[in-house]
Order: sequence, then structure tokens, then C-alpha cells
Amino acid sequence: MNASNSTFRPRCPTCQMLVETDNAPKFLPFCSDRCRLIDLGRWLNEEHAVTCDENDESEAEVEPTRTPKLPPGWHDA
Repeated sequence: MNASNSTFRPRCPTCQMLVETDNAPKFLPFCSDRCRLIDLGRWLNEEHAVTCDENDESEAEVEPTRTPKLPPGWHDA
């Protein structure tokens, strides 16, 4: 197989159609704006999620937030 004759065509993560990379570069990795918006909606509806280890203690020891010091002459309103 000659690399110059073959082009990489990924599959759209939403509809699984082959994506024409020449015609839709602004939608990549999706085939269209519609599929991009469907995927965004799935993230916003929490159908997709990034998993994390609940036993991970790295974030458990986060320092509490403090009120920032204001420069001289500034006051709390």
C-alpha cells in the first residue's frame, strides 16, 4: 500500500461515519456541526464523564481558599 495514495479517514465518534478530512476540517473529529453539538449535549447531560479514582487522596488535602490580600488603599466593599 502506497502512503501517498491512501488518506487517513477517521470515524465520527457520534455517528461512526467516515469523516472526509478535506471537506470538514473545522468539525474534526466529527463529520458535521450536528454531530459535534450532539456530543456536546451528551457531555452537558452527563451521559459522558471522565472517571476518577475515588480513593485518590491528592485532592483531599487541598488547602482551603483564603481571602486575597488587597493592595494598600483598597478596602472591602
